[in-house]
Amino acid sequence: MSDLQVRRRKPVYNQGDLNQNTTDDDEIKSRKSTKIDQNFTNLIFVVCAVIFLFGGIILMFPESFIMAYSLKAMDWSFLKLGISSKLHAVVLDAGSTGSRVLTFTFYENPLTKNLMLVEEILEEVKPGLSSFAENPEEGGASIQKLINRALQVVPESHRSKTPVTLKATAGLRLLPEHQSEALILEVKTVLSNSGLNNRGVEIMSELHEGLYGWVTVNYLLDQMSNLRKSYVALDLGGGSTQITFSPKYDETFSGSPTHFLHDVSVVRQRATIYSHSYLGLGLMAARNAVFSQKKQTSDRLESSCLSEKVTWKYNNVEVDVHPENKGFDACMQQVKDVISELNVHQCDEVPTRKIAAFSYFYDRAVDAGILNFGESAVVQVQDFLDAAERACSDSKEPFLCVDLTYISGLLHHGYKLTADAKLGLYKQINGHTTSWALGAAFALLEV
Repeated sequence: MSDLQVRRRKPVYNQGDLNQNTTDDDEIKSRKSTKIDQNFTNLIFVVCAVIFLFGGIILMFPESFIMAYSLKAMDWSFLKLGISSKLHAVVLDAGSTGSRVLTFTFYENPLTKNLMLVEEILEEVKPGLSSFAENPEEGGASIQKLINRALQVVPESHRSKTPVTLKATAGLRLLPEHQSEALILEVKTVLSNSGLNNRGVEIMSELHEGLYGWVTVNYLLDQMSNLRKSYVALDLGGGSTQITFSPKYDETFSGSPTHFLHDVSVVRQRATIYSHSYLGLGLMAARNAVFSQKKQTSDRLESSCLSEKVTWKYNNVEVDVHPENKGFDACMQQVKDVISELNVHQCDEVPTRKIAAFSYFYDRAVDAGILNFGESAVVQVQDFLDAAERACSDSKEPFLCVDLTYISGLLHHGYKLTADAKLGLYKQINGHTTSWALGAAFALLEV
């Protein structure tokens, strides 16, 4: 027999050998199955142990930093284990100077229902929606551009369950009713055709504007677990400014105007919040009020807060404003008169609390060189006072004097913060925008 024939010969097994091989295969499969079952049991045990551990810590230390870190650790653990679900929310902010869309991505803790923010996409268009008062169709087109950006972020499979809303602020509040209603109707059509879950278009209440901004900064600064230690939120928009905080002193509850105190639900907890929005004390509205104090004719104004003539446009009305060359002190007096006319409440608790300021507080501080764009900083009211005085004497930027004088006047004479009082200035916190939009997203997803 040749070598080739030997190599081709098939091996011969008896029935006993075949039965033995079958038994071995069954044992291997059984061992693998047992190992998988054991691993799965171990995973369940680990998850349960983590839940009980964190639950015990939360019950023992309900208002401490330990609870905050425990909740955050639980959120990350559930995310890594793949048992948290992904959610999106789309918020359109129709401000007085521009419109923005913020598209948020969260993971929801299945046990606590806590929402963990993992991504935020921001897009902005100018001018603001209120600028299209005479042409609402163009206003709708500007919002469509923002919706198109949001649709690039939200997967098609998630769109029907993803809430979207547009909330307008002071810009639309100041328009005649028939013009604001026409713009709102146009935007409603855009949102209804977006494929997202349309939660409506509205002029946001002053309460919610302040409340949502306060939620945003305190969530991003990890202060929502103990509201007594949370920050006062100061938001300065174009048409209005808001102050919001969670009071801890009895004097604040008893001595504040009743319409400043609100029993609300914030991130799934009830709280009494001090919040008020001053319509007319936003940066652009205040600038207009200061310029209008010494009106000469319908198209000519004079102001101590200018060093050269400027052309000023507000609410589609354009006028020339001429300087009086009286400097910082005279400008501050005009600012104080405007603040007094709108009766800013001076709450004794505010100077005792940590303060977070954003929006135009931040932007104009950057313009004045108090801090660099993109960085956060703790500054003093005195820094704004010094910057205002410099701007009124030698600034080449025509509106910097009036704006910085107004900001320092609002803080020092309005809210009664001392010159050495500290406040944090934020454009972003941990990469997320400090605006009311994040607070609004929480409200959308809690419904």
